[in-house]
Amino acid sequence: MPHSDEISLLAERISDIRSGRVLAELSEARAHIADQYQAFEDIMAADAPPHIYGVNTLPGHREGEPMPAEFASSYQRDLIHNHCLPQTEFVDSETARFIHLAKCLTVSAGGALISPDLYDILVDLSADPDFAPQIPVGASYSSGDVIPAAYWARSVLAASPDYELKPGEGMALINGAFVHIGTALAGFARLEKAWTTYLETTRQFLMRVPANDAFMTPAAQPRVEAALRFVTETSRYPAPGDLQPPVSVRAIPQTLSAFHTSIAGFARELLASLSQPSSNPRIGKTGQGEACILPSGSFVAPSLSLATGQVIDSVLMLGWTLVRRMEYFLSGQVEGVARDGTGPNDPIGLIQWPKLAAANLEHMRMLNSRRVFASGGATSYGVEDFWTYGMIVAQQLSGCLDTLMDILELEQTIQREVREETSSRTATTAESRAAGFLYSG
Repeated sequence: MPHSDEISLLAERISDIRSGRVLAELSEARAHIADQYQAFEDIMAADAPPHIYGVNTLPGHREGEPMPAEFASSYQRDLIHNHCLPQTEFVDSETARFIHLAKCLTVSAGGALISPDLYDILVDLSADPDFAPQIPVGASYSSGDVIPAAYWARSVLAASPDYELKPGEGMALINGAFVHIGTALAGFARLEKAWTTYLETTRQFLMRVPANDAFMTPAAQPRVEAALRFVTETSRYPAPGDLQPPVSVRAIPQTLSAFHTSIAGFARELLASLSQPSSNPRIGKTGQGEACILPSGSFVAPSLSLATGQVIDSVLMLGWTLVRRMEYFLSGQVEGVARDGTGPNDPIGLIQWPKLAAANLEHMRMLNSRRVFASGGATSYGVEDFWTYGMIVAQQLSGCLDTLMDILELEQTIQREVREETSSRTATTAESRAAGFLYSG
C-alpha cells in the first residue's frame, strides 16, 4: 500500500464527499438497514415490548419515565424541535456537508434505529447540492449530539415535510458522534494548505540558512523524506567553522516529522470514526444471535478528540519554531540578510514583524493550550458523567490553523522583503512541487 495510506485514503474520501455523488457504500448498506429496522419492529410488536430509551421513554435523566400515551404520536418530531435551543452562529456550508455525510456513513455502519425510508432520504440529501443544513458552531461540550444535531435533524425534516418519523427515529437522528466527526473532518481538509505553506516557507528560509546532510533522516517515513528533500534541495552546506544555528533551525527534520505524525494519526482516527456505528440505543444481538436493543456509548469519540489535540499541539509547536526562526533570520547572523532587514533607505526595516508573529503565537497559546481531558464533570443529575469536548477541540484546531497561516504569511512577507531580485537560487516552481506532498507523497 502507498506510504501514509491513511492520509491518502482520507483525502480521497474528502474528494468523494465534495464531488456530490452518492457514496457507493451508502447504497450498498440499504438492505442491511432494512433488515435491522425490521428486527427492531419485531421486538416492539411483542406483547410486552421492552422499555427502550427515546422510543417509549422520556429522554436524558428522565429515561425511567414512560412516554405519556397522548404524546406518543408526535414525540419523535417534538423531541427534535424541543432541542433546537436559540443559536446565532452556524458552521459553513462545507462543514455542514461533512457533518451530513458523517451521519450517513455512521448510520450505514449499522445499529441506528433508522428505517430504510428515512435512510433513503438521508442518502438522497447527500447528493442534493441545495441541501444546506443549519448547524450551530457551538452549543456542545461533547459530540454535538443534542443541540447541533437537533438543528441538523430539523433541516432534514424540512427537506422532507411529508415524512412521518417512525418509532425511535427522532432519537436516532439527534444521537451519535457525527457532528463531532464532520467538524473534525473539515479541520483535516484545511491541513493540506498549512502543510504546503509550511514546506514552501521552510524551503525559502533554507535558501539562505545552510542545511547539512543531518537534515536527511534515512529512516524517515517516505513522505517526510520527500518533504525534507524538497525543503533542502536549494540549501548549501555550512562552511567550516560556522556557528551552529538555534535548535529551532537544526530540529526542522524532527518538527516536520512530528507534524506529519500528528496528521497521520488524525487521519487514522477519522477513518475509523467514519466506519463505525455511532448511536444510542443501538440494534445488536444477544450471545445466542437474537436481535436486541442495547444501550451504547458509541455516541462519543474520545480517540478522535485525543488525535485532534495532538494536531493542535503540533501546530503550537510549529508556531513557536516559526517565530524563533523569523527572529534568527533577521538577527544579522544570516549571510546576505541585514539585521532587522534594514536597507540604505530604511534604517528600521522589519524590526516589528517578529513581534507581531509572537503576538499571534501567544494568542494561539492562550486560547488552545489546555489538554483535552484536563478536567471533567457531570450533568443530568449524574447520568451523563463523561464527554469528549469533541466539537470544542475540532473548532480549536480550525482556529489554530488560521493563526498558523497568519504566522506563515508573516514569514513569507519577511522573506519576500529581503529576497534579492536577481537571486538565481529562487525557485519558481516551489509551490507546485510542494503541493500534494501531504496526500500523494
